[in-house]
Amino acid sequence: MSVVPRFRRVSRVAWIARIAVAAFVGALAVPPVAGQEPGARIGTVLDGGDAADVEFRAAVQEEAERLLGTRFAVSFPEEKQLVGDRSAEAARRNLDALLADPEIDAVLALGLASSAYAGRQPVLAKPVVAALVGVPEIQGIPVAVRERPLAGRSGVERVRVSGVPNLSYVTHSQDLVREVEAFREIAPFSELALLLLETIEDEFPAVREIVARELEPVGVGAAVVPVGASVEQALARLPDEAEAVMLTGMPQLDDSEFRDLVGALHERGLPTWSLEGQGDVRRGVLASLNVERNALFLVRRIALNLFDILRGEEAAEIPVDFVTDEQITINLASARAVGISPTFRLLTEAELVDDTGPRTIRRVSLADVVREAESVNLDLAAAERMVAAGLEQVREARSSLLPQASVSGRGTFIDEDRASVFQGARQVLGGVGVRQTLYSERARSGYDIERQSQIMREEERFRTRLDIVADAARQYLEVLRAKTVEDIQKTNLALTRSNLALAEARVEIGAAGRGEALRWRSQLAQNRRSVLAAAARRSQAEIAVNRLLDRPLEEPFDTVEAGLDDPELTVNFEVLGPFIERPSAFERLREFMTEEALSASPELRRLDAAILVQERLLLANRRAFFLPTVNLDAQLQTVRNGGDSQPAPAAAGPDEVNWTVAVEASLPLFQGGALRARRTRAEIELEQFTIDREAVRAIIEQRIRSALYGAQASFAGIELAREAAEAARENLELVRDAYLTGVEGIVRLLDAQTQALSAELEASDAVFGHLGDLMEVQRAAGRFDYFRQPGERADWIRRLEAFMEENGHGDHDD
Repeated sequence: MSVVPRFRRVSRVAWIARIAVAAFVGALAVPPVAGQEPGARIGTVLDGGDAADVEFRAAVQEEAERLLGTRFAVSFPEEKQLVGDRSAEAARRNLDALLADPEIDAVLALGLASSAYAGRQPVLAKPVVAALVGVPEIQGIPVAVRERPLAGRSGVERVRVSGVPNLSYVTHSQDLVREVEAFREIAPFSELALLLLETIEDEFPAVREIVARELEPVGVGAAVVPVGASVEQALARLPDEAEAVMLTGMPQLDDSEFRDLVGALHERGLPTWSLEGQGDVRRGVLASLNVERNALFLVRRIALNLFDILRGEEAAEIPVDFVTDEQITINLASARAVGISPTFRLLTEAELVDDTGPRTIRRVSLADVVREAESVNLDLAAAERMVAAGLEQVREARSSLLPQASVSGRGTFIDEDRASVFQGARQVLGGVGVRQTLYSERARSGYDIERQSQIMREEERFRTRLDIVADAARQYLEVLRAKTVEDIQKTNLALTRSNLALAEARVEIGAAGRGEALRWRSQLAQNRRSVLAAAARRSQAEIAVNRLLDRPLEEPFDTVEAGLDDPELTVNFEVLGPFIERPSAFERLREFMTEEALSASPELRRLDAAILVQERLLLANRRAFFLPTVNLDAQLQTVRNGGDSQPAPAAAGPDEVNWTVAVEASLPLFQGGALRARRTRAEIELEQFTIDREAVRAIIEQRIRSALYGAQASFAGIELAREAAEAARENLELVRDAYLTGVEGIVRLLDAQTQALSAELEASDAVFGHLGDLMEVQRAAGRFDYFRQPGERADWIRRLEAFMEENGHGDHDD
């Protein structure tokens, strides 16, 4: 098959885009059509024939047929799909056979051994995609670096390629030194044992030298330990000086054998690290930096590489790195087993498995959060500076109405022959001036406007304060909600594990098929995902609270449960219960709360001040037609002459002290229509602000009434949600007992467990939802109970009771 060399940039973003396109094309599943390019026959090599290997190959074939089938008549002849016995010799033999086979156009090496062998060949007779390459530098697989221009931008990016004609491979971007340094943050060590698949060392003996050379600069001694099918043999090969163990992929070990290996290492006090990812951590390894590989993306990446080769791209120039996100994952049970206590920073940043230990350093309640936010939030601090600067603007505007004093001085030196009796050769002049505005409509209106503008700034600060307090309350409640959801999901996960054990027991006694246990394993995986998602949401909510409190974003803190019995809550529907049980009483309550909200609204008070500003501006513009500006000026000067001067005349001249007092009045007669335009604009803007106030008033009324309806509904729903959760739990217990005795099947139990989980989540959400609605009521009302003094709370209750009594609901009856 002819392959045309071609340069092409493929960044991480481009890979994501290509994967999305592949998913779309795959979804269409278009069969080969007329006009396709010549057929491409693909051979594959598997290291072994386990079910996982066969499923992996089938997924790659299916994806390649879907992606390539719209352009190429691709086929996978059954007799060209070769399977080895997991030995390096079988992998070499099978790959060489396909490379020499004239009926095959391209080869997919889908195993670790076959990928490693393909990657170390200096010459390949046809294109090969090696799907599973670990660390190419350690495996002796070539890596070349290319610099390519960034698409649509200046600059270049560096990408790694194989650089070998007809060779394309896929590897995770792993840096052994970086992995070791991350490992040493958890467990300091200087001697490391690297457990490596035995076939890799057999094929590439130089791996020991390369690993030692890589780690020497960081002061770590490394011993490569080959691992075959025997756990006992691998343990016997461990050097006595090893202080920590790093594991690569171990496909030759089943799950039980892998756990036995890790457990034995921990019994020896050796901390472990996985180069594979989080999956190994969940199987007992202490920690890893890599997230679990996404099998779907990997399969599509292999198919995309094959697609690029068939359409003419040189395999040697296809980027090899399969970029994944990094996330430190720590198994706390394993940490305890080897006597390691991770730092708070690591615990805060890491995704934790078997997290049963405390990791908090401070304890805050809902009241603490809202009060602290009100005092330290950066947005509110900025608003305070705005008000302080506005006060100086008021003072500046007032200064134009106060006397203005000035001093001046001048020295003059002239030729002596030009001097006179009134001006000597040297003259020094000094003066003092005072200016007082007797009347200036512009100055007076400017001062009046600035005073009202300062009120606007103060109300804007108050609005910002209310928003920050409301946001802090909402975010704290979100933390509580997320923590509760996380606890519920963990409980549900434990229940699933228990049900899995029941299913396995049923399988052992022949009461159920193996599929039942597999279904529970699938459910277990889903529940694990739910726990991880809940933990992430809790972390996000904690970060949001820390931002509002101007604290380090990932600083840990403990929470205090908030409930309806909070004594600091006045606007509490347990307190107001008698007023919401009957429609007419609730209607009066809404009216009272609306009046309270309108009177306390900073938005309305700000608009009131804005209307006063416009009214004063309009008055000033009207007066500008007939009121002059009057100023008083007073000047006092003294003149001293020196040097030779001409003889004095017979008549005495003025003395050396001069003073003047002047009154000045000015009135503009015509400014090209500017006066009329300013007046008209002020009238229109006054109408605009008046309309705005009515609109805002309607919004505030809508907000408080809607918030009250929401709080009423959520309050009533709390008890209903609790009843539903209790009923769902009882039903789950009954169904579970029936499942244990074989009366009910797995579908019924799964439904009951799902229903119980949903009901439990809804019950917790009902409480936090109602508390959130109460915060919304208080924000709409313009006051928060946490900032009311006890006397203010009592006054509020008295006003409410007086209002209700005046409207015929003093006894809470219709």
